Amino acid sequence: MSRTHSPETAASTAPAETPEGLSPLPNGLGWVVSSRSLTVRLLGDHRLGVLEPQPVMAHLVTKLSDELRPQVDEIAAFAERVMLQTGPARHQVLRRAFGGFFDADAIEALTPDLRAAAQDIVRRFAAAGGGEFMTSVAFPYAVRVGARLIGFTDDDYRRLHKLSQQVALVAYAARLDDPAEAVRAGHAALVRVREIVAAARAAAPPASVLGTWHAGTLDLPDEDIEANAVMLVQASLETVAGMLGNAAVRILGTPGALADAVSREDLIEEALRAEPPLKTLERVVQEPFHLDGHEFRSGQVISVRVADANRLDDDPVAGRALFSFGWGAYRCLGARLARHQARELFQALHHLAPDAAPADEEIERVRHIRFDMPRRLRVVCSPPADGASLTRALTEALEEDDLDRPLTSLEREVTFVVLKENGVSVPEELRGPTTIREWVTWAISEHG
Repeated sequence: MSRTHSPETAASTAPAETPEGLSPLPNGLGWVVSSRSLTVRLLGDHRLGVLEPQPVMAHLVTKLSDELRPQVDEIAAFAERVMLQTGPARHQVLRRAFGGFFDADAIEALTPDLRAAAQDIVRRFAAAGGGEFMTSVAFPYAVRVGARLIGFTDDDYRRLHKLSQQVALVAYAARLDDPAEAVRAGHAALVRVREIVAAARAAAPPASVLGTWHAGTLDLPDEDIEANAVMLVQASLETVAGMLGNAAVRILGTPGALADAVSREDLIEEALRAEPPLKTLERVVQEPFHLDGHEFRSGQVISVRVADANRLDDDPVAGRALFSFGWGAYRCLGARLARHQARELFQALHHLAPDAAPADEEIERVRHIRFDMPRRLRVVCSPPADGASLTRALTEALEEDDLDRPLTSLEREVTFVVLKENGVSVPEELRGPTTIREWVTWAISEHG
């Protein structure tokens, strides 16, 4: 005998329609999110966290001999102290402790170092007439700033980045034919990481993370500071360099943009919106919940497609906010600093290589599941100013051999034109030089 359900019963047992902008990952693993409004609601939900190491390591030890378990436990304990791999309460404690290194006052204090680093790197780049932007400018600048912030030398920062990646690979060891070897290599890398951090701590600048730790004014256990100093190294290099590369494509490829601070700022934001350096943001459902009638189960992965979620499409949700630096409780601490780095770098390019532009060739981009950035970005610019040729050009144009006579306002305008013709762009606010000799000295110091 068959039963006929009433319309009300049939409606209540029918599966909920999947919300627009939500699509399933294979095998029930979780969901891909491309909707802006869904991204705001999901990333802001306290029931979503990040993937923690305990389940992964628990599975790994089942494939290992007992003698390797202490090494796995040590790696897991190190990972659990990282603020992006810990429970919500501890995450907030760690975030508050490290937040002071990234607030407006801290960045203002760091600005002279950012500016000096940008000018030094760009000056060398300009002296060579340009080159490969990613390897000659974007990555070295990201290293220099990150190392100064945390308290490492540039070389130690690079070493730690490679070593921390090797430690992180232990999370994938269970998939390998020889997981034991991956664990041994990861543990050896962790031992070396700790040696480098310990040696750098005593020599670190006072205002840096390690310097503050050494002074005893960072109120956290030593193990927390150590792990998160390394996390800051691992998290900052590709993301900052990728942001700079994506912004460079737009700024250097748009006529007049390098000389216009407003255009530079707009194009940095455009790059972050359309080509965020991280393609996706991953979160994990920590406790089950329903949203718009749709069930999200514990353990499911929520993978946000950042560029899609950044598209406004006249959607008023979260104003013009970007998800390129995360959202909600796990928003990136370094977002403000990263934007400031970009401003300083392109300001330095404007002053030191004002005609910098992408070479006439296709831009090669990385093929990576996580990162979106140029692999190769060839940039060309005029060679540096030559004092003798500049002096000759100015004396001929002004019909004046006295290098120390103050120039008239009309002669200053002619000087601007001559300098520009010789590859030297003069900022509108510059008022210091008054003679030919002073102008040539300024041009050499700024552009030579």
